[in-house]
This record gives sequence, structure tokens and C-alpha cells, in this order.
Amino acid sequence: MRTSSVIFAQFTAKLKELRIILDPTCKASKGARKFVQQFYPSLKKNNPNLTILVRECAGVKPKLCARFEKGKEISIPIANQTIPDIQKTLEAVGR
Repeated sequence: MRTSSVIFAQFTAKLKELRIILDPTCKASKGARKFVQQFYPSLKKNNPNLTILVRECAGVKPKLCARFEKGKEISIPIANQTIPDIQKTLEAVGR
């Protein structure tokens, strides 16, 4: 399945940090790895002041973590999700 290029809009200024945590070899992280490879450049280009971290660690379940102002954090599991699913999740978090 081929995914079209998505241009990510700027996220809300309340979003201070975005972390994508994944396993470099696990099947459950396959969508997350592909997402990072394909969309990290446009994410960073459209959100130059947002800290975006990609953390690889063997044995972890893939998840998307977002830190907002005043220290509020959310963590959303993205195991076995496809690129479009991860895009939707990220867009919802960034609003």
C-alpha cells in the first residue's frame, strides 16, 4: 500500500515535545519505523521549534508521547498501526 505525501501543518504552540519510541526490529514497530523514515523531514520542516525525538530500544512497545506546556504528558500506543493510523493520531495530538 502506497501512502501519499502528507504535509503536516504547524502544531499547537502548547505542544512542547514529541517522542516516538519504537523497537528497531520488532514487527509491531514496522509502521512507526516507516512513518519516521517517510515523514520526519516534513514534520521538522513545518515545526522547526518543536523538539521531536525518535528513540529506538529493543523490547519496547511502540508509542507516541507528547509533552505539553505545564508538564502535561500523554502516551498513545502505536503498536501494529499503519502509517495512515499514525498520521491521524499525530494530527489529533497536535491540535
